Amino acid sequence: MWTRRGFLIATGTLATIGARADDTQAVRDVLARLIGPRARDFEFRLEPANQPFFAVTPEDGAIRVSADTPVGLARGAYAYLSRTGAAQMNWEGNRVALPDRLPALSIPQSTTPFRHRAYLNPCAFGYTTPFWDWTRWERELDWMALHGIDMPLAMDGQEFVWRALWKDAGLSDAELDAYFCGPAFLPWQRMGNIEGHGGPLPRRWIARSREIQSKLLARCRDLGMTPILPAFAGYVPKAFAVKHPDARIHKMEPWGGFHETYWLEPTDPLFAQLQRRYLDLYTAEYGDGTYYLADAFNEMKPPVGSDRFADLARYGKALFDSLHAVKPNAVQVMQGWLFGIDPDFWTPDSVKAFLRDVPDDRLMVLDIANDTYPGVWEKQKAFGGKSWVFGYIHDFGGNNPLFGDLPLVEKDLSTVPARADKGRLEGFGVFPEGLNTNSIVYEFMFDRAWPRADAPRDINGWLAEYLRARYGRTDAKLLAAWSDLAQAVYRVPNWRSGWWKGSFGCYLFTKRPDPALADFGKELGDHVLLARAVKALAKLSPAYGDEPLFRYDLVAAAGHLALINADKLLLQAIKTNDARVWQQFEQILLAVDALLGAQPFGLPQWLAEARACGTTPEEQTYYMENTKLQITLWGGDAVLKDYASKAWHGLIRHFYLPRWQKFQAARGKGFDAKRFTADLIAWENAWVRDGKTYTREIPARPLADVNRLLRML
Repeated sequence: MWTRRGFLIATGTLATIGARADDTQAVRDVLARLIGPRARDFEFRLEPANQPFFAVTPEDGAIRVSADTPVGLARGAYAYLSRTGAAQMNWEGNRVALPDRLPALSIPQSTTPFRHRAYLNPCAFGYTTPFWDWTRWERELDWMALHGIDMPLAMDGQEFVWRALWKDAGLSDAELDAYFCGPAFLPWQRMGNIEGHGGPLPRRWIARSREIQSKLLARCRDLGMTPILPAFAGYVPKAFAVKHPDARIHKMEPWGGFHETYWLEPTDPLFAQLQRRYLDLYTAEYGDGTYYLADAFNEMKPPVGSDRFADLARYGKALFDSLHAVKPNAVQVMQGWLFGIDPDFWTPDSVKAFLRDVPDDRLMVLDIANDTYPGVWEKQKAFGGKSWVFGYIHDFGGNNPLFGDLPLVEKDLSTVPARADKGRLEGFGVFPEGLNTNSIVYEFMFDRAWPRADAPRDINGWLAEYLRARYGRTDAKLLAAWSDLAQAVYRVPNWRSGWWKGSFGCYLFTKRPDPALADFGKELGDHVLLARAVKALAKLSPAYGDEPLFRYDLVAAAGHLALINADKLLLQAIKTNDARVWQQFEQILLAVDALLGAQPFGLPQWLAEARACGTTPEEQTYYMENTKLQITLWGGDAVLKDYASKAWHGLIRHFYLPRWQKFQAARGKGFDAKRFTADLIAWENAWVRDGKTYTREIPARPLADVNRLLRML
């Protein structure tokens, strides 16, 4: 049983996470998984340097890549492959077409002003990765290395440690089953927002996650990455709070309509004991680390008294001290999201107080949302001298319309590193909540974070090289069409238009039907230019249609255009209840759903990933219910409903369209909006629990289907 005096433990010590690899084999393996035996045509050389760099030089029939780190070597090799149009790696698929003899192309020494390149958002471990197997994680790690990422968040495997910690603290299996959320909701439990939602968490899932994390961290070590690991930030199970009534444990304000959670003050002696025990257990299981994420107040109001600055200072210092006492060389990491989302509380004086007593070189702030809340780092004076990472979220909840803001990235990454007021800027990061969409944006961001010395300096020049690597060739008509597409959709952030009357979702048709949506705002982007781009790309199908990534891009762009038009019809239908307009709307949705069967991501694949984790029929059903709940109802008081909405094959036809059909059928005299919503929620809950699986229906002639869809618009 846990006591306030604590106890002694003995742990082993494994290899340090992030230790420098002593050879280049891991990089060779990454390249071999991408291009096969031709990886032997590359030679790798590690050379010390004061700034991250890579360079490429032809030498004796081979391509020599030099860099100061293994990740730099991978980045250099990928830069060469991209520059020569030989290969591209994406979420939606790879293109590899190496010539018989690799071109004798040199790339001058290319440096980055960012000592670290960070990646992933804690929420991505719910919205995208909770059911990934090792094969999928290995592919993502390869993608990271090739794009120069050296600081990924590594959040898997921690439930094994938490369960051991809370068992040591005297909690029963039943109490822990009530505490842990389901796999798709674990990120928000880890950050202290919720507990128990979608649970209980199967032990076999915990064991599976433990095994994956061990492999992931071993690969990170081999590649010289320094992953960000989880630490204790103060949130404790309700059962623990009940057992320790004398501890300074606060009942936090409920988040998102869920019940309250419990936070232990870092100044309470129990906090340091829990931190030590957790870190010792984690180190014994996974090895040592340098960077540890401890978010105490992610979208949670700190419990402060009349002198909030003194309270915040005490919390900040005690939290850091608890980590430093166990890991003297560790760097505490925190997300800066809270400073942007709640500026009324997190004034410059509040932030200054919270960070004040932590050594500047022992705290790293991930300023993740410069595309959502720009200027936070400026308002906070570069976080008072603390080290920090400049970054973007880009994607919320895995929403997948075409969007991004390439000009913003171009401007920021060419100016921020040179700013005199940047303080201890140490890195650049991309922190998406969901993956598998708009890969062009991520290619651009990481190219601009670590550009080739000979890279084009304008977006259109970059686009020409990108398309050559993606399709193998380009021409003037393709470049013109893509230039229009980039102008239409890749100058567009999604956050500002996503929220509408308290619910999030970028398309109108993905929102729960409600007459109040009749004044839904216009979706961002240039729709006229988008239509021109899609039609131009469709005309290029005879020339480029054999390229799988061209087909993917055309289907994605045509689907986006069609869904914007469907939303316009839906607005008209909500206002007029015209049967002909409803019919047109339905026809477009069904056509888009069928067309999107050509894409690798959809409802059938999402459910198949989840189902594959189950070892019994009961587990398989549970995992599928967990995933369906997350992309629809989510939970709580409905503010998060449809937050993770996705225009997916299967989801459009089997969930979004039936909701609107029910709405149409209920409209008319005597329409009772309150009763309708209650009935619809009951239907949604039944859909989540129905246990159905869906089969991906791949269209036989997707390019012809695109043209048929365009004729409908």
